[in-house]
Amino acid sequence: MTLRLPKPFHRLVSVGSISALCVVVLLGLITPSASARRFEVRRHPRLRAMAHVFVNAALPGMGLLPVDEEELPADGKQYELKLAHPGGEMIDVVYRVGDTYVPEALDKLSNFLRDSHNQEVTKFDPRTFDVLHTMLAKVGKSASVINILSAYRTQETNDALRASGTTNAAEHSQHIEAKAIDLRLPGVSAATLRDAALSLGAGGVGYYPRGQFIHVDVGPVRQWTFAPHAARKHSRRHRRA
Repeated sequence: MTLRLPKPFHRLVSVGSISALCVVVLLGLITPSASARRFEVRRHPRLRAMAHVFVNAALPGMGLLPVDEEELPADGKQYELKLAHPGGEMIDVVYRVGDTYVPEALDKLSNFLRDSHNQEVTKFDPRTFDVLHTMLAKVGKSASVINILSAYRTQETNDALRASGTTNAAEHSQHIEAKAIDLRLPGVSAATLRDAALSLGAGGVGYYPRGQFIHVDVGPVRQWTFAPHAARKHSRRHRRA
């Protein structure tokens, strides 16, 4: 299978983008974290403004992680998500303003996307929220509520699902890393959602036609279709979710 780099990384090959990113790093304006697209900006307002210019030129479309709430912009485009669990629990939150993530909102989303089997919570990768938001815009449903089927899983939960033999849970699932979500969108077919997610080139996309849902994650770029009758013909090491 040919792996395609996410679109933001394609932009890095340009001389201008590479130069901008190098200047920012050399100036010490941003500190790369464990995720290549997360950035923490220092608090000096003038330096922060310069950092935004360079980062936006090098990595357009990515959000910034502020040091604290005081660094949130006073205005800017608001990125809103509406999510719902099968049991009826819902959340409606603005998780990003302009190019800056809202820490309190990220915490609320992480709590909402907790392991549904043991209620354990961990910090969710905010890039996943950008994928959801952009995917909704692609299908013309920005204000719609996303039905969440599965989000974060502890290792124990993932192992139990694999042992049950009733799911397509992968041994090294992106759900364990809090980088994946299984979802449905009322009024939109799973095939349409799959196509929208694939067009982003932002990570993994799984298509489950029988259950009419999709899997999205911000791990390596790849895609698969899961058909229960075919699953019995494959060993567990081929599972991708």
